Amino acid sequence: MLDLLIRNGQVVFPKRGVLRADLGIKDEKIVGIYDPDQEMDAMKIIDAEGLHIFPGVVDAHEHLGIYNSLEDDFIDTKQHAVGGVTTLVNYDRIPKSYLEAFPRLKEIGEQNSYIDFGYSLGILLEDHIDELEEVIERFGVTSFKFFRNYERQLNDKFKVSNAIDLTSMDLMRILERFIGISPKLLLGMHCENMDINRYLTKKLKQESVEDTLKTWSKTSPGYAEAESMLSTLYLNQNVGGNVFVVHLSSGTSVDLLEKAPWLLESGAKVETCVHYLTLTNESPTNLHAKVGPPIHTQWDQDRLWDGIKKGLINAIGTDHVPCSQDVKYKSGTGVFEAQYGFPGVGALLPLMITEGYVKRGVPLERIADICSTQVADSFNLPQKGRIEVGADADFAIVDLQEKKSITHQLLQSASDYTVYEGMDAVGWPVYTISRGEVILEKGKITAKPGRGKYLHRQI
Repeated sequence: MLDLLIRNGQVVFPKRGVLRADLGIKDEKIVGIYDPDQEMDAMKIIDAEGLHIFPGVVDAHEHLGIYNSLEDDFIDTKQHAVGGVTTLVNYDRIPKSYLEAFPRLKEIGEQNSYIDFGYSLGILLEDHIDELEEVIERFGVTSFKFFRNYERQLNDKFKVSNAIDLTSMDLMRILERFIGISPKLLLGMHCENMDINRYLTKKLKQESVEDTLKTWSKTSPGYAEAESMLSTLYLNQNVGGNVFVVHLSSGTSVDLLEKAPWLLESGAKVETCVHYLTLTNESPTNLHAKVGPPIHTQWDQDRLWDGIKKGLINAIGTDHVPCSQDVKYKSGTGVFEAQYGFPGVGALLPLMITEGYVKRGVPLERIADICSTQVADSFNLPQKGRIEVGADADFAIVDLQEKKSITHQLLQSASDYTVYEGMDAVGWPVYTISRGEVILEKGKITAKPGRGKYLHRQI
């Protein structure tokens, strides 16, 4: 007998299309995909008539524990269920040995998370390079991050003396080290030319400027990102590495990828984020949406969607940073004082469905592919982000008809604001299911914190 049978739904199979089918779940796994007329026995049955069944979303770009305690941010992962997210990968960066620090990070997540989680770790020190193989073996971490935006700044930023410079040579030797360990290792890349950024920021600070997103977008124009991305992808091509360009923000970068698609031929993938696809530097949310790299113009947004349609951008993240307004503006409300980042995960799938499928005709299976499957594949999570026998039974069962106006209360977030306030969206999960357990049902959280599992990845 099945533990759970999901009947009569329209199943969104990434890359394949939308097909009517029943799904059988037992022992946390998908054990059968059945013809709707087939009779099956189950302990629990969900009738998904009129609903679409997506694979659970995998958000591999989050920053829990930046402004709040890590405990509080993991407890706040109930909002992930609201947005259809069943797996997260959290970025952390600590200027000391991960062999010492990581066990506590893992423990906090296991005690507090609503959903399954993994980690990507920032490479900041020579020690981090030296201990790579032991960290991978002991903790199952197979994704890391390289911050081109901190080039030659880490010692000052973290008040240490043994940081790496994050130069192009550092990038190449880390990629070469990865190749020597396993082809499954992934290096996330923040691409911004900070010589340009710092010059323009200094110049703007000397002028009389408005405290707006338009001003902020001038500190790091699209060409600063595109230049850094070009260098990153070329060096990766030269070494034969496996890089993951995070949070692509500009149409200029899409133009570059369109003109030189060969840059993506060797182990490279590009991610953008929901806010770059839904907001502009004229959006009413204003500095609530201050982030790095900045949100740019409507043209940039349109070109990013073009990149998705043309297969140049193949992953979606949120860059989710939980924080309150008090924290966001603790140093001041001006454009240069407001803190970076904002909470963004709770509306992930509805916004992608609304802005992508409803408004722009992006097929549902393409949305499932870039929100779930390709992210899971990049981050070495073969059991996640897919609807197939043997995979974890993670689903977002959504209603494409019911429209809701976004508020932070709707998202069930501990943060007291959302940059998407007042935007209308369809595609809200009626059920969110994690490893066969219903964790959200008709807007209500039905699970408890601490049920999420740490994802130890193999190489």
